[in-house]
Amino acid sequence: MSEVMGTRKIKDKDKVLEALSDKKTLLGCTPGVKEIDGDKFTAQVKVGPLNVEVEGILKEFKVNGNEVSNLLEVTGPGIIVAISTSVKVYDDYLEWKASYDVTGPLARAISNTIDRKAKEIATEIIECTLSSADVGDDS
Repeated sequence: MSEVMGTRKIKDKDKVLEALSDKKTLLGCTPGVKEIDGDKFTAQVKVGPLNVEVEGILKEFKVNGNEVSNLLEVTGPGIIVAISTSVKVYDDYLEWKASYDVTGPLARAISNTIDRKAKEIATEIIECTLSSADVGDDS
């Protein structure tokens, strides 16, 4: 399992928690999403030279005080990606962490490309969700 993490300055703790607590914002911020149906979605993802249609599901979504966590599972031809994110919101900043695990025959064949894409997607989901709350500048 690999991880990517960061911190961000924020302007309004309540606004940030509201944005992070919305499942629709999370799913809408998943790169390449074409369709959302409840907790399930379909997305078009470019991995290296390949354009792949994948299906995903929000398997877990928890809000506990100032912490929001979730687990997305994405499946496509020969690949399964599990992305787990956690965000802790403080008065003027937040900390986020995304862990991901990529499995399947395609993942083994092009592991470096898949690893880069998984990091990119995890970061894009966090950044898009946070931008909906106008959190401020990177720190």
